[in-house]
Amino acid sequence: MIHALWVLSRPRLLPFLWLLVIGGYGWAHWDRALFIRNPGSLPWVILAWTMLNAGTLWLNAALDRDEGPVLFGGRAAVPARIAEAGYGALFFAILLSLPAGALATALTALSALLAVAYNHPRLAMKGHPLGGPLINWFGYGILTPMVGWVIADVPQNPRTLAILAAVSAGVLGTYFAAQAFQAEEDRARGYRTLVVTHGPAVTLLAARSGVGLAVFLALGMAAIGWLPRECLLGAPVFLWLDRWLAHWAHQPGGGTESDAREFARRAFLSGVTGIALATVDYVSDSLAQQPVAGLGTVAGHPTDRTEAEWRADWFDRAKL
Repeated sequence: MIHALWVLSRPRLLPFLWLLVIGGYGWAHWDRALFIRNPGSLPWVILAWTMLNAGTLWLNAALDRDEGPVLFGGRAAVPARIAEAGYGALFFAILLSLPAGALATALTALSALLAVAYNHPRLAMKGHPLGGPLINWFGYGILTPMVGWVIADVPQNPRTLAILAAVSAGVLGTYFAAQAFQAEEDRARGYRTLVVTHGPAVTLLAARSGVGLAVFLALGMAAIGWLPRECLLGAPVFLWLDRWLAHWAHQPGGGTESDAREFARRAFLSGVTGIALATVDYVSDSLAQQPVAGLGTVAGHPTDRTEAEWRADWFDRAKL
């Protein structure tokens, strides 16, 4: 049973999940150019979200029985009591989040409720044409990065809302891409997912639209100076990602899991490229003794201040 639970938890998906959590935590620090804050809370949140992901996927296996290919998953006999294991994992995730604070715990509990709504046989929002996309958009696209962001304990600002919009749009696009090759399995289960109702071509168009919106928002933020303008140099990498989605749309029957894995690989590398370009900007500003990270952008740089006032302000913020 332990082996089956491990396989059905799809451990190869964890780096993507961790990247969203750590990305939210890192974003709060980058935006305010802070030194590390509340580092002891981050491991608890990562552990909580790891168990939350496992519980969600175990409930998903109990609902689907996972007879067909799934993204980053393997084949294993579904244990008879896997639903109980799933609910137990969700409850344990909430307990693990307690040391990270009340708000992080509330977000974890809300995500657990979404997992139940998505996978419980009486609700089965996974098979709903609107419920499934909304739960994935909100749960993975909003709550997952937000749980990392809240433990840094910084106030919201318009730039944080804009980056959340971009991330959640990309997550929604990824959700549609993940179902593009599963039309037959979803149809056999009686689901009304987009790939069942409109076919793989429309589903991949939705995926391409979501990812495209995310890229458009990110590059737009870089163009107006809300992100480092060096990030505009990543445009060819994002085009490389879009080209794969266009190629995938021409595969018969929505392609295969290997198409989805190649998409995930390119999406991951695109994100890493953006982070690398922002890091180059950080290092160059630091060496030039200029305000760094979010404080060094148009959004964070008050134009009515002298450079000396700028540096003093950054050091004051770094002490927080």
